[in-house]
Amino acid sequence: MTKRALEFIEMPTRSTKPRKTGLTLARDYGIGYYAALDWMESVGEFIDYIKMRHLFSLIAPLDKNHVTMKKIQLYKDHGVEVNPGGIVFEMAVLSNKVDKCFATLVDMGFTAVEISENIIEMELKEKLNYTKMAKKHGLKVLFELGDKYPEGPLDVDMAARDIKELVKQGADLIILEKSLIELSLGQKGESKENYRLKELVAKVGLDAIVFEAEAVAHQAWLFNTFGPDVNIGPNLEPEYIAKLEATRRTLSREGGYTWMVDKIKAK
Repeated sequence: MTKRALEFIEMPTRSTKPRKTGLTLARDYGIGYYAALDWMESVGEFIDYIKMRHLFSLIAPLDKNHVTMKKIQLYKDHGVEVNPGGIVFEMAVLSNKVDKCFATLVDMGFTAVEISENIIEMELKEKLNYTKMAKKHGLKVLFELGDKYPEGPLDVDMAARDIKELVKQGADLIILEKSLIELSLGQKGESKENYRLKELVAKVGLDAIVFEAEAVAHQAWLFNTFGPDVNIGPNLEPEYIAKLEATRRTLSREGGYTWMVDKIKAK
């Protein structure tokens, strides 16, 4: 990264690209090419993965001049991994064309795939087989863990077991379903159930988990509890990335300005 003009002012630092932790996973809902270009020039250095809206992934031709293809290349040029969204994978499962889907996604320029269960259901064995299949095609694998409408709180032992097995078989990141985070943290992180997230991180570490935390209060709780190297995503909207980065470094009202507060206390 280019030297900061205000380098004489101390600020909280964090890892730089290519990162293994502190990942930000955003979503392209169908913005135009020049909007994407502005986005990358503005905050591209903070984004590690982008999920393309599944509709545009499904209808795009294999033409490098098509807007979707141009955006995929643009994102890659800025050091961002690109995936087509989990619905594309699930539709490939229903069409019994998963292997061909993975091969074509690589031809389109995608570098990652999300293996999800939004509509379909899979046994752990199937999840592992699809993970291995994707890895053979050179794709990074993001796997979503947890039900959208869970009947109970996060089962830490079961989640830790599945995460370890999926990572062992090649999954790069495990997305922890938003509903489980909401159950564990409550509205503002005040729930006594928040120990479940602490226990899960203690068992598997931060590297593999992506917290689908969309509420600002939940993001702030995660950063203040685990530090700036928490992985957040994958559905963050383009205009929110700059604010998230400030909160990640605790340089925002939501982040509590804790780095500055700690500096004052240390004097």
